[in-house]
Amino acid sequence: MSTVAIFSLLIGSLLGGRFRIFILPPAIVLGATILGVASVWQGHDSAHIVVTILVFASVLQLGYFCGAVLVRARTAAYRGKAAPSIVRQPQLRLAPRKLGDG
Repeated sequence: MSTVAIFSLLIGSLLGGRFRIFILPPAIVLGATILGVASVWQGHDSAHIVVTILVFASVLQLGYFCGAVLVRARTAAYRGKAAPSIVRQPQLRLAPRKLGDG
């Protein structure tokens, strides 16, 4: 069970860091299918399969959230530092016009 939790946390953080679209429902369906088939093949009872899938889905969502927050924080920190050429822009100074010029 802890292996499922650790791997789903890692997979969720990778998905949260990589995708901006909502990728969780297809990932949960795919992972639940794989876990269900593997658990039935190994001979686990139905309660164990359901708990495994619930742990997988909840920890995957937690990992997705943490991965998305880390990427957003890293991006904000990177964008906060402006390049020296952008900080100091030259300003145009117009010469004053004389009243007699037409």
